[in-house]
Amino acid sequence: MPVTVSPTPPAGLPPVFAALYGAPEEAVAWMTEVLTGAWVARNAAGEVVGAVGLRPSPAHGAELVGGALPGPEHGEAATALALISRQEAGRAYAFADGALFPAGALEAAGYREVAAYRLLAGPTPEGQAEVPEGLRLLPLADVPDPATRLDALATYEDRIGHHAVTPEAAADGAGGFDPQLSLIALDAEGRAAGLCRASPEEGYARIDAPGVRPDLRPTGLRAALLLGVCALARARGLGHVSVESWGDTPEELAADLRLGLGVEIENPILAG
Repeated sequence: MPVTVSPTPPAGLPPVFAALYGAPEEAVAWMTEVLTGAWVARNAAGEVVGAVGLRPSPAHGAELVGGALPGPEHGEAATALALISRQEAGRAYAFADGALFPAGALEAAGYREVAAYRLLAGPTPEGQAEVPEGLRLLPLADVPDPATRLDALATYEDRIGHHAVTPEAAADGAGGFDPQLSLIALDAEGRAAGLCRASPEEGYARIDAPGVRPDLRPTGLRAALLLGVCALARARGLGHVSVESWGDTPEELAADLRLGLGVEIENPILAG
């Protein structure tokens, strides 16, 4: 008898997610609170062999949260969960990390590679890029207005791998980011044009790849934000950086590689 999949209330998923992610239930409980649908997979003996939930994405349907547990039914369970998710959501994507949702299992469910999560690292890049005319860069700490900060965070929302921003994300210290080490770009009308957040870690700066308003992506704003944050990092004596990105374009990846950064982690994102 093959693996079977059935709907389940999201509130019942923390024990399964804890097993999937190797974390305490309280650490994964937040995931279930944002799900719009959830399913569990069982083997012929009725044992749970995986679970998935749909986390809404502003421009890409939903992200698959969860996956298949290790075991003989791993691939079959992952494919079955990915298939029901795509059928119910209409559009869905998943990170092919090789454990929860292997790429082969996603492909068997009709998903295809469209982007990637990447962690790049290396010596803190030097140099600077010209800020496009009509724009200015300021430390995030100098722009405390929550609405402006949320607009800046929203520049990521159309990128696969990102989700709708919440007011909590605009607060100082959210995500561990330092508002003095982060830069926000404003246009001539004072509207948010882009954002690059960073956090000082032990010996290096952790940076989120810049978010840029879609109408300004053809400009040099992304490079100006990233190199501007790198300059702030160097001023703090941080000689290395790590840069995380979700759904960056091949051109953006090439630009980061030209700065001397190298890919340390890459997880494909498949969508269907």
